[in-house]
Amino acid sequence: MATLITGGGSQIGLRLAQLLGEFGKPVIFASRSGSRIPEGAPHVKFDWDDPSTFEAPFSLGQKIDYVYILGPSDYDPLPKAKPFIDLAVAKGVKRFIALSASGDHTEKGPGATEMGRVHTYLHDQGLDYVALRPTWFTENIARFYGHGIKANGLIQNVVEKGPVAFVAVEDIAQTAFKAITDVESLRTREPFLVGPDLVSYQDVVAILSEVLGREITYKVISVEDQIALYRQLGLSEEFAPILANIEKALDDGADLRTATDPRAIKGKVGVREWIEKNKGAFI
Repeated sequence: MATLITGGGSQIGLRLAQLLGEFGKPVIFASRSGSRIPEGAPHVKFDWDDPSTFEAPFSLGQKIDYVYILGPSDYDPLPKAKPFIDLAVAKGVKRFIALSASGDHTEKGPGATEMGRVHTYLHDQGLDYVALRPTWFTENIARFYGHGIKANGLIQNVVEKGPVAFVAVEDIAQTAFKAITDVESLRTREPFLVGPDLVSYQDVVAILSEVLGREITYKVISVEDQIALYRQLGLSEEFAPILANIEKALDDGADLRTATDPRAIKGKVGVREWIEKNKGAFI
């Protein structure tokens, strides 16, 4: 009963595979390049932009019961994801674990956007699934702001006060693991995933200053400047303004509402713990 992990070289995918391996569950990695796949692990080329690769995981002769979906990066991922989901069902897959996102825009239903469209489709087809709906990744502190912290001792962001319910990859992977091995322990099939802390960016720079032993400052920027920053970091022309405006909504208490929602699962890895463990990313 193997688990197919699409986006197998992603942080969540790699950690999920490790957890499943420790539990004695076989894993098949699917990725475009295979560059981060552990040596010797079963792996197939898989590209959302190339439907001819969709058959590859099912041609290895191993029964696949579970699929972790790291969906296409398109604003509407369903047109690319739907043919693969349909194929996987025909091949006997029993459950899908889809990485979605928190927020009203991904709520299941006719108004859903982004990955919300995918788990709406899974629901409408009557399929067994879990949609993981994390808030902001703690790892994004390094991904988006690591260079500015190292070069200028500065984080620039659109959020004035927050708070933000940062959640670590470790906690997302642990919930994905439960969705495969102990799904009945989850209170909902569409859990919000939040960290143990609600923090402001002012809190984040205070922690960074203490851990790094030098002053890190915070500057609030406009939505337009945030969009430009995200585009510089490689986000698409279409997605950058969407993300910036969703982030601005944190000032209206979006993550506070998410963290107190009865569907929320609180992780264990706090911002301070994560920064202390990964301070090398900022030096």
